[in-house]
Amino acid sequence: MADPLAGADLPADAAAGVPSVAVVTGAGGGIGGACARVLADSHDRVVCVDRDLERAEETAAAIGKAGGVGVAVAADAADPEFGDQVAAAATVAGRVRCAVHAIAHEEHTPALALGLDSVRLSFTVGPLAAFGLFRALATSPGLAAGAAFTAIGSLHETHAFARCLGYNAAHGALGQVVRTLAHEWAGRRIRVNAVVPGWIATPGEVVLYGEEHLARAGRALPFGTMGDVAQVAAAVAFLSSPAADYVSGSFLTVDGALSVSLARLPEGEA
Repeated sequence: MADPLAGADLPADAAAGVPSVAVVTGAGGGIGGACARVLADSHDRVVCVDRDLERAEETAAAIGKAGGVGVAVAADAADPEFGDQVAAAATVAGRVRCAVHAIAHEEHTPALALGLDSVRLSFTVGPLAAFGLFRALATSPGLAAGAAFTAIGSLHETHAFARCLGYNAAHGALGQVVRTLAHEWAGRRIRVNAVVPGWIATPGEVVLYGEEHLARAGRALPFGTMGDVAQVAAAVAFLSSPAADYVSGSFLTVDGALSVSLARLPEGEA
């Protein structure tokens, strides 16, 4: 694999030792991109992974414009070698202190019309890719002590929303990946957590629902507005930081009280 760092300018404080690295998959997306940008504030380099190299480069360029170092890497989470590919690029970049998996496949279709290939893809790019990534990094010589791995989860893990069977089931599995790895790797002080967003205003949501529908739905949410990707990224930054060095197996919900507001009787609360 070619060195993705060729020609990169390092910050001055990285010259004295091995650069600290954050890895973000899905970095070309709304939440993944926000995570990559905020982690650049506390890491020497951010490896920005996306299947679309141009989108990964846009995020890396935004990090560079803000004074950080972003490294764009093209890798497809549907590829069985995804984890190894990303871990190899991260090892070249420096010592990995944290990794974030922000990739999912979501199709809104009634279960009777949902194809098995779509369900398989939800599992492949979600829990399977997350496990492959975290396992590859956990066995890499470039992993820093006390590293933090964070998966971007979903309320769909615990709420069986209609027309989302593949997405629901995949996030259920992702939750168990997080819990199991946190359990098994606790002795190595590798922290594994999830950030669980509520309804967040991302470009992907605009594609699914349209701006007018999202604006109307946002006004009906408990906080009266959609969440922002920066709010999700702030939660990721906390779990990736030394401030959370005793937090593992945790699910940090960022949903403006949406999940707790879904419990309603058929005839209303009266």
